[in-house]
Amino acid sequence: MTATDRPTEPHPGTDPPRAAPAARHRPAPARAAPPPGPVHDLRIVDLDALTPAQEGAWTTAYRRHGTRLQHSPGYARAVRAAGHRVVVALAPDGIAAFTDEDAVLTAVCADEPVLTEHGQAERLARLVTAVHRATGASVYLPLVAAVHAESCARAGCTVWRRPPNSLIDWSRDGADLWERALARGSSQLRRKRRLVERDGLTLRPGTSGAGAFAHVLAVDDRSWKARQGQSMRLRGGQDALYGRLVGTGEVTAALLLDGERPVAFRLDARVGDRLTSLKWSYDEDYRRYSPGLYLLTEGLRQEWAGRGVRTVDLHGSPDALKDLLHSERVPRADVWCGAADRAALRARERADLDARVARAHEAGKGLRHAFD
Repeated sequence: MTATDRPTEPHPGTDPPRAAPAARHRPAPARAAPPPGPVHDLRIVDLDALTPAQEGAWTTAYRRHGTRLQHSPGYARAVRAAGHRVVVALAPDGIAAFTDEDAVLTAVCADEPVLTEHGQAERLARLVTAVHRATGASVYLPLVAAVHAESCARAGCTVWRRPPNSLIDWSRDGADLWERALARGSSQLRRKRRLVERDGLTLRPGTSGAGAFAHVLAVDDRSWKARQGQSMRLRGGQDALYGRLVGTGEVTAALLLDGERPVAFRLDARVGDRLTSLKWSYDEDYRRYSPGLYLLTEGLRQEWAGRGVRTVDLHGSPDALKDLLHSERVPRADVWCGAADRAALRARERADLDARVARAHEAGKGLRHAFD
């Protein structure tokens, strides 16, 4: 009952994919690449070497056009603090950050990887192909919204389907959320909610700082993920990444407590009118309460009703909890611009993971069973 977490790869801030049937995950054949074009207006700069003027331009663009925390300089610096080299592509079409590992540049932001004016899908293809031509490295964009992936396919990139992203329409401030869950679920949902309230578990919304993240890690260390090697401490610097983000307040932690003991958390990032719930988890000793369901129904409403949010992004593809709550699913795909043999290998790896998660989901089991 966490937001999807990928096993360690050079894209540390995004949680793992959830699943459509494996047979659908076939790479589209790569098209002939466009002839090399001028890249004199593109700058590719190591994050540590950004000038104050370049970072200032990035910050201004984020404030004007950003829709996700992953578009921001602060998020890129948190990725760098987690031990990953980060490079930044600066161009008239937009700005994008990439991790740099083994001659593969992997976009830091999913869905809409380029920070640019909303709705300009063709700008992604121009920037990605320019980065590939300028560096010679393969460029990998995981979990891109389908409209952006289609633009890249027309530019000669290899594209393969991935599971969709799950969104909640928050225009009614979540007033319809519980009713939708009940209509799709069972009477057990009411029992779980009453159990939380009967036993006096309490919500503490919007916490940040080192103390808040210590509570988050305490829960994560007692979750199923710790046993399966998928906890933040065990996944390539995620503890450093989220620790920095919660520490600075760019991400907040909503906690469910039993007295003073944290038993579940939800990590949120708000940009404009979009709230992204990046990750959630719970202490295995409290599994009977379905703490994730409580945090994503009553917890979301208590914290975010009346605050101008229009969309809640559940930051990942289908699972049992998202099945109850989503109001929309956005098709996604992976994009690869570069070496065809490495594209095929990455597509097989992603398809294998998606198939494992899909089998668990279709069997009515949780994500943990994909890692058995």
